[in-house]
Amino acid sequence: MHRSLLLPSLLAGTFVSAQQITNVTVNPNPLHACVPATFNVIGTGPAGMEFTYVNTSIGTNDITLVFDLNTGASGNVPFNKPVGPMGPFAAGQYTLHFSLRYNNNVLNTWNGNLTIQAPVLPNPGEYTAIQVCPNAAPFQLTSRLGGNPDPGGLWMDPQLETVPNGMFTPGTSMAGDYMYHFDLPSPCEMQFQMLSISYLPNTSAGSNATVTLCTAPGAPAVPLIGKLGGTPTPGGTWTGPGTSGIFTPGVSAPGNYVYHVDGTPPCAGSTATVTVQPGAPSNAGTGGTAFFCADENYVDLSSYVWGGSTTGIWYSPTGLGITYWNQPVDIGAGPGAYMYIVTSPPCPADTAFVVVTLLSAPCTVGIGPEQGTAADMALHPNPAHGQVVLDLHGAQASQGLTAVVADVNGRTVLCQALPALAGAARQVLDISRLAPGAYTIRLQGGAKFPVQRLMVE
Repeated sequence: MHRSLLLPSLLAGTFVSAQQITNVTVNPNPLHACVPATFNVIGTGPAGMEFTYVNTSIGTNDITLVFDLNTGASGNVPFNKPVGPMGPFAAGQYTLHFSLRYNNNVLNTWNGNLTIQAPVLPNPGEYTAIQVCPNAAPFQLTSRLGGNPDPGGLWMDPQLETVPNGMFTPGTSMAGDYMYHFDLPSPCEMQFQMLSISYLPNTSAGSNATVTLCTAPGAPAVPLIGKLGGTPTPGGTWTGPGTSGIFTPGVSAPGNYVYHVDGTPPCAGSTATVTVQPGAPSNAGTGGTAFFCADENYVDLSSYVWGGSTTGIWYSPTGLGITYWNQPVDIGAGPGAYMYIVTSPPCPADTAFVVVTLLSAPCTVGIGPEQGTAADMALHPNPAHGQVVLDLHGAQASQGLTAVVADVNGRTVLCQALPALAGAARQVLDISRLAPGAYTIRLQGGAKFPVQRLMVE
């Protein structure tokens, strides 16, 4: 860089000739168009001197910078102060005028010349059109451009959205024209090139998926191809715990089912996996039978269902939803099979039935009108399993009694002879052969005892 030096004027003894610019260098050097420049201003001045203001004038062929100083003291301390970055500038020859000023008085002006060379533009490569298989491996877009493109540019997809990391993922990324570009500051223009991508025709196995399926026997079979993601091509083959591609609850095992389809040359075939996880079956439990007086309205039907989930809903015999588990059930719909339905997706619903019988008043604990006033019978435990104890009070029998157990249809399922009663007695009744459900117990012979309801677990 050429420079010429003009000596400053002496102003009223306040300043000395040591306050001056002796040289200016530029960084980078050499300086090319479209690249910002930093000017290093070198000279001498008083200690603590700073540039408080830079007045800039940039013309077609000249650059003028005027620096205001924050002090007017004397001194001869070297300084080297960077100014910038400034520009960028167009290529050409420039005349430089850099001045020191204090209180609007110019102390010293340094003049020089600067050559700004032609811009060094990045190479965006050459236009290229390619075809890719939908199931090919991901690749960097820059690797498919011709002409040895420079690194550092940015990619935009056909919708002018930035492509993260310049990566193209076949089967996921869209086809179309991708632009590789370098954004340059004025007066330079953006440098760009296009890469056109189209897909070759090919089959598809779809994409991997994880599903939860019902494993309860009797649930509907599920075609696994419908559980794959994407658009799988039919006609492929399955491998895994079963090879038919149909998941049959109670037969097929959970696990990984792999679907394979042959490719369309030159593209390779593809595979996708359905991971089947087991779903818990719906379980409404086991219902039974219940006897209630005809004048009862709300009753506890949940106590007549064993071993089921507590998340179900009660329905009337007509199919009308009534209430939830452990809530009073309105039996105003009359006698019949009340349904307790539990649904645990993906398994189908399961239903437990409680058959309700309404007895005409008067009735005892929902069981029959036949009762006397001279004798009493208590059962415990109730519900019972294996055996039940009968406590008999308040009557005498000239002969032994017979315990008659009947099911909800009135059929006798058990008869057991009991010894003669004298005042009070305790008898044990063997019910080990009875199936779980609701029963009635009557005592025949001698005094009349009330009919009692027995629940067998």
